[in-house]
Amino acid sequence: MTTIAQTVKDDPLGTRVSARPRGSSGIRWAIALALVTAAPAACGGSGSKSWAAEGKRDDGTLKVATVSLAPRPIERHWATSGTLRARRSADLVATQPALVDALLVEEGDRVEDGQVLARLDGRGVALQAAAAGVQLKNLERELERLESAGGVISKEELDKQAYAVAEARAAVKLQRHQIGLTSVRAPFTGTITARKIEVGALAGTATPLFSIADLTVLEMDLHLPERDAATVKIDAEVELELVDGSTFAGKIVRRAPVVDATTGTVKFTVRASAFPANAAPGAFARARVLVDARPAAPSLPRTAIFEIEGVPHVYVIDEGKARRRPVELGLVGTDAAEIRSGVGAEDIVVADGNAGITEGMPLGAAGATSAGEDPAKTEAKTDTKG
Repeated sequence: MTTIAQTVKDDPLGTRVSARPRGSSGIRWAIALALVTAAPAACGGSGSKSWAAEGKRDDGTLKVATVSLAPRPIERHWATSGTLRARRSADLVATQPALVDALLVEEGDRVEDGQVLARLDGRGVALQAAAAGVQLKNLERELERLESAGGVISKEELDKQAYAVAEARAAVKLQRHQIGLTSVRAPFTGTITARKIEVGALAGTATPLFSIADLTVLEMDLHLPERDAATVKIDAEVELELVDGSTFAGKIVRRAPVVDATTGTVKFTVRASAFPANAAPGAFARARVLVDARPAAPSLPRTAIFEIEGVPHVYVIDEGKARRRPVELGLVGTDAAEIRSGVGAEDIVVADGNAGITEGMPLGAAGATSAGEDPAKTEAKTDTKG
C-alpha cells in the first residue's frame, strides 16, 4: 500500500505539489508530473512565441524593412560578349609557284618586319634573270655602235634601238624582283601563329605558308543598340573580362558610320594594349561599357518598385498603413532607379514592394536606410552577343 506524505513543495516551473507518493510508484508519479508541467510551454503557454506572430507587433501590424529616397551615383552599363582578335594579322602566300627549300621559323616565334621566314626554289627565275642580263648587254652594245656611226643611221632607227634597250632593262629588273620573291619575308613585326607547309612541298599562290599576327594589341567589336550608341564616345573606357574572371581595360577607337538595319545596332571597335597573358586572338570575352550615369540622383532600390498596368508604383507607410504611390522613373540601373517624382525624402518607403502587401494593410517600419548609406553604383547588365 502506497503512503502519501503530506508535505507541500513548489517545483521550479511554478506548479504546486501538495502530495508526493512514496514507494515503487514514485517514479511513475514523477514522470506524469513532468509531462503535466511541460505541457503549457509546448502548447504556446508562458514563455513561448507563436510562429504566426513573427514579424508582427502585438497589435497585428506587420513589420517591414523600409528605405528612403537618397542621392547616390547611378551608372548604367551595356554588357555584351565577343571574341578578341589581333589588330593586324595576315596569311602569307607565295606570289609564284615554287618548291619550299627551307623553313626558318616555327609557330610561336616572334619575327621582325622584313625578316626572312622561308626560302623557295629560285633556280628557274635566276636563269631567266641571267638570260635577260645577256640580252640587255647585247642591245646596249648595238645602240653604242649605231650612235657611233654618225649621220649614216637615221634617227628613227636610233630611237627604235633605244626603246629595245629600255625594255631589256625593265625585264632585268623584273627578273631580279622575282628572285627576291623566293624569300618569304614578314610584312610587319609580329608572331607566327601557324606554319602550314613543309620543306619540299609546292608553294602555290592559293595555299598560305604562314599566318602572322601582331599580338601586342588586341581588338574586339561591340554592337550597341542605336539608342545607347548615341551616348558612347570615342576613347570611352570599356571593361573586358575573360572566361577565367581576369579583367583588363580597353578603349573605343572606332565607330561605324552606319546603323545596321537588320539588328538596329552600331558597331564599335575596342582596343586594348595591356592585358593578361592568357588574352589571345580568338579568346571569348565579356565587355561592359558605360552608356549613362548620374553622379548623385535621388533614387530607390529596384526591389521597392512594382508595376500596376505598366505604371511604376511604390508602397509608403502613411499613418501606420500601406499606401500605393505612382512614381516617375529616370535612369534605371540593376539595383536602383532614379525617382523624378512621386515620393520625397521624408516618405518611408517599403523596401520590397512585391512582398504581398496590399493597400491599407497595417505596417510598421522595422528599419530604414538613411541617405548616406550604401552609395553603391548600379548597372544594367543586358547580355547580348554581337
